[in-house]
Amino acid sequence: MQKIPLVFLSFLALLCLSLSTFADVRITQRVTTSGQKFESTKMIKGSRERTEQKMETDNPQAAAYFPQIATITQCDLKRTVRLNDRKQLYMVEPFQTAAETPAPRPAAAPTVTRRGGTMTMTYIVKDTGERKTIFGMQARHLIVTQEMESSADSCNGPSKTRMEYDGWYVDFTAEFNCPNAAPQLPTRPERNKPDCIDRIVYKGGGAARLGFLLDGTMKIYGPDGSVTMTQTTETLDLSRSPLDAALFDIPATYRETSSSQDLYAISMPSMKDIMAGSDNRSTGAVPAGKTARSVGVNVGLASGIAASQAEIDQYVRSRIMSRGLRAVSGTGDYTLNIQFNKIKESTAGKIGGIFGKVTGVPGTAGKVDIDMTATLSGAGSGEAKVRNKFDGPMTDALHAAIDQALDQLLDQVD
Repeated sequence: MQKIPLVFLSFLALLCLSLSTFADVRITQRVTTSGQKFESTKMIKGSRERTEQKMETDNPQAAAYFPQIATITQCDLKRTVRLNDRKQLYMVEPFQTAAETPAPRPAAAPTVTRRGGTMTMTYIVKDTGERKTIFGMQARHLIVTQEMESSADSCNGPSKTRMEYDGWYVDFTAEFNCPNAAPQLPTRPERNKPDCIDRIVYKGGGAARLGFLLDGTMKIYGPDGSVTMTQTTETLDLSRSPLDAALFDIPATYRETSSSQDLYAISMPSMKDIMAGSDNRSTGAVPAGKTARSVGVNVGLASGIAASQAEIDQYVRSRIMSRGLRAVSGTGDYTLNIQFNKIKESTAGKIGGIFGKVTGVPGTAGKVDIDMTATLSGAGSGEAKVRNKFDGPMTDALHAAIDQALDQLLDQVD
């Protein structure tokens, strides 16, 4: 029997891998956290990927003006394109090359004044044995438990947090990476107390591969065993049908902008749109013959806060519009100043990130500590101070803090 040349076998293996990697894929999922729903869609075609995200809201009128940004990664052109379909704008961001990527600064040796205690991380995967077919694939019912416990003499004191994923997983991947993108350089991990080091112990099957989560529920438990946060994931669509190549390119009628502020700015409704509805603040409408009050918005972040000011500004403006008011830049009938003094994830909130790197389980946030001050000036005035811990992830926590302040202040605007 004639032997098949090794080179030919290698070619076949590469061909099969290429077909698997570049097959068209479309996935739409809905994630619900603390009652807030987010829908995301990922599409892959050849060397290009398009992602879209939107927040579902009970206020269709406000949602109609909230920007929906699509992100297209074009590996072949070595760039990322962001599209605002409502405003027909786009912005191009070239890939950063390895030569442009700054070399990491050498980390200074930490001055350890004391040894901490022990941080034990446990990872367990339980296969229930249940199987069912979802989107033509056999799904496995798995329960994944992640637990982090610190001893009393640890650097940050005693703590205990448990996360549990109960869901259906399939042998499928929609990972997308450009081979010609700049490499991610390693960074030195931060510690809450650089003068103290805990000993980390891993237990359980930390390297187990789960596959892709189609449907399931994640719960975070506090030290007393009570549920502090619940997050559900639903896969609404998973298709391998051919996708239109136009979805992964810039429409000819779109205009280019170099300003992210213009790209993400909310499309303000016209007075005709505002006055078209009945006098109902919950739908953002204004009675005929009455001019909507304007609110000037100013958002500030203290130095060192890693949050998107543009996203916060967008959300504040959408909340103002939902009350039948006009959000403006600069001076308005009222002025709303929001200052974030502190935004910090608690130790419990970091467990998902730590386990995500070790086990491949999607990371998620727990509690987020927020300190903010909101002041309203004009015909009516007031101040709202928010210092509290909110359920994560980070975006949900920020929105909850903003809601708490605005619900108190906007009632004073007539």
